[in-house]
Amino acid sequence: MMCALWDLKLREKVLKEGKIKDDFKEKSQYWNWRIDNYAGFSLSNSILQMYMGPTEALYYSNAEISDGLFDDLLWSFKNFEAKIRLKGDHYGSAGWGFWNHSMILDKSMPIWFIYLKSRGTYPFQGFFAQVGTTFQPIKIFKKNYQFTMAYLLSKLSRKLSKVKIISKYPSMQDINLEEWHLYKIEWKKIINFYIDGKEVASIPFETIETKARADVWIDNAVFKIEKGDPGKVYRHATQENRNRAFLEIEYIEIF
Repeated sequence: MMCALWDLKLREKVLKEGKIKDDFKEKSQYWNWRIDNYAGFSLSNSILQMYMGPTEALYYSNAEISDGLFDDLLWSFKNFEAKIRLKGDHYGSAGWGFWNHSMILDKSMPIWFIYLKSRGTYPFQGFFAQVGTTFQPIKIFKKNYQFTMAYLLSKLSRKLSKVKIISKYPSMQDINLEEWHLYKIEWKKIINFYIDGKEVASIPFETIETKARADVWIDNAVFKIEKGDPGKVYRHATQENRNRAFLEIEYIEIF
């Protein structure tokens, strides 16, 4: 279920001023509120709680807020800041930052913090800063030879690996994602990622023309590339979750 009943006056004001801050005292029509299957939202004491699960593996379950669609993207070279915590160890993904709302392999341009975890074979099991197909690990959940191999391959050939991994060493391995942290992205020619004021990644921005939306989500899928995919898109690899998991937000600011 998607709801894009924008408050047009608010969006015009935001576009004119080039900034917005939402402290979630109420459910604002500024955002597109999206729910897929076993997921939802609750709002209490100025904390937005986004939740996913319990969910079966064959269904995509997702709670997401964003502020743009395909032909209505507001942001370029801005800052994203949010106070967030994750609660409940879950299989799937969660993330926050900027995205140009495309899953096409050669067009998708995420600029975000992303959590990824799956039961099956998958190289990205951890918490990362991501720009396009470039990753910097912040926290690795467990030793994973596939990640090490992906890192080594990315050093040999970007064409073969399809991704670039800046370092095999996490920049903040001891971070507890269930605690409140202040996350910040500075979108410049070099995109800097900060947690609680500490720089955890610095990644070049290789695309100049991209516009993006602000996006925050929690779901039950990681993403994969299927050889010969007729749509040339990232596909969902959905996961079973026996328990509900949460992403909580105190505020979001774009400026």
